[in-house]
Amino acid sequence: MRSVVSVLEMYHGFRKQFPKLTRAADAKHLQIWGNVDYDTAYVWFESLAAAINDQMGDEKQRTDIASVFTYFQGQLRAGSHEVENCIEVSFIENLFWEVKPSFATSVWSQLPKSMQRLYLNFHGRPPTQE
Repeated sequence: MRSVVSVLEMYHGFRKQFPKLTRAADAKHLQIWGNVDYDTAYVWFESLAAAINDQMGDEKQRTDIASVFTYFQGQLRAGSHEVENCIEVSFIENLFWEVKPSFATSVWSQLPKSMQRLYLNFHGRPPTQE
């Protein structure tokens, strides 16, 4: 029997696995919410998406995005409905927000198809189109 991952476990697991990107997301989160706390774990993934969006235009700063997407793909498989909802609503729906299509292209191609479908279900078109 597989164990079901919670949003809080996903939050702590991400922070441990991706410390550099976590610092960037924390900085974004502090600007909006004023503190970084496990009580705001769900919405923290919006801040993570914003930090990744900021990096899309800067090749030198860009995170190993494939590893990040692999992490979330694993969480989608092992997670609860709450985790799936968090990834979709807090992370995927905010990913590529206000990113130029030319910057989004290489990142979009690395996003797993299942996560692309979540994005397309919400936005109706890929971020690579104007």
